[in-house]
Amino acid sequence: MIIKSFYRMRNSIHRRSFLQGLGGSLLALPLLEANSISKIATPPKRIVATGVFYGFVPENFHPKDTGQNYDSPLLLKPLDPFRKSYTVFSGLDHNLSGGHNATKFFLSGIPTNQSKGYAEANISVDQKAAEFVGGKTRYPSLTLDADRGNEHSLSWTGNGNTIQPVRSLEKLYQMLFRKEDDTVRKQTERGLTDKRSILDLAKSQAEDFKKGLGYADSEKLDQYFTSVREFEKRIEQSTLWLDKEKPNVDYSIPKRVDSLTLKDRAPLFYDLMALALQTDSTRVISLAFTNLGKDNGGFKGVSHGYHTLSHHGQVKESIAELSIIETFHVSQFSRFLGKLKEIKEPNGATLLDSTMALLGSGMSNANSHSNRDLPVVLAGGGFKHGEHKHYARKGKRSTPLCNLYLSMLQNFGLELDRFNTSSGTLTGFEKRS
Repeated sequence: MIIKSFYRMRNSIHRRSFLQGLGGSLLALPLLEANSISKIATPPKRIVATGVFYGFVPENFHPKDTGQNYDSPLLLKPLDPFRKSYTVFSGLDHNLSGGHNATKFFLSGIPTNQSKGYAEANISVDQKAAEFVGGKTRYPSLTLDADRGNEHSLSWTGNGNTIQPVRSLEKLYQMLFRKEDDTVRKQTERGLTDKRSILDLAKSQAEDFKKGLGYADSEKLDQYFTSVREFEKRIEQSTLWLDKEKPNVDYSIPKRVDSLTLKDRAPLFYDLMALALQTDSTRVISLAFTNLGKDNGGFKGVSHGYHTLSHHGQVKESIAELSIIETFHVSQFSRFLGKLKEIKEPNGATLLDSTMALLGSGMSNANSHSNRDLPVVLAGGGFKHGEHKHYARKGKRSTPLCNLYLSMLQNFGLELDRFNTSSGTLTGFEKRS
């Protein structure tokens, strides 16, 4: 079956389908010393990125004035309690067009068909951070999507593969905290062994197939091999975490939690994210909101679909319904910041002090399918906050949003001077002294 798929790929080799079929959330290499956050004098940095696929109505998100004394527009009012802990940005984007399709690249800035020439294809900022974390946590990253029926992802590997997100709260809770008995453990171990065997077979057959290929197909097949090696590494790392105890938490999720409306599920995603950071189960999380589901998401006063409302045509009634959804997203992010601020680190600081929490979208104005001047807020993480920062266009190009991502990655601990389309770190955005 694998070789047949390679023959089909002579004209268009697609390396993702096989790898995605192996399963998404694999574990990571454990830290061999005592892996306890309480024993770390200086708390590690964390990155959390929330992406809302349909953007935010621009006039309700971007303040009119810059600096510290701006008036909060409608959608930023839920963040007022954290005014000194976040920065709102204007004028940043990825210099992309493409409407809804470009929203998938919010965290990378590079569409898959434009990634040639970049060292790591269109790797997303969360996955770049996850590479740096490596085996220090059970999960190098958690990729989540609150929508149950979509196939989108915000997270991309260095080889241009999407990370399949976890959409089930039940599964997420199980991954983080549920203890596995011997039967489940053996099933997990067998599953990892099976995946390893499949990869061995794929490599063997692909090596034979490589003979006689032209340059273009050989290059694509080499990319495939690189992706296989990525999964091999994750499988090996997973095996070493099988016998490591999961943390105990005083938190439970409702029965049939995945059947709840988005309005009721979204807070639970944020709760589990805060606990995952607090227990050092991961230091990198992305969360996507791609839809409301099949109904209205449980929102009172919303009678139309999310996508339909995003193309409001300046109809006041549609904008009013859309504002209910958009205000909810910002309110839940604000609630998440509150939870991080309540959690104390061993050195007396708060979890928010060490967590860079990003909220935004790869879509600025869904009504006009615009991807320019993206809505972006960054909170916490040790930066100087409390302002609305506006970055003017230089000619026909905006200041790259990847400049902000480079600043975040450097703050995270990476020693690099470029990230994807960045032209440098973000001017005027500095860490606290």
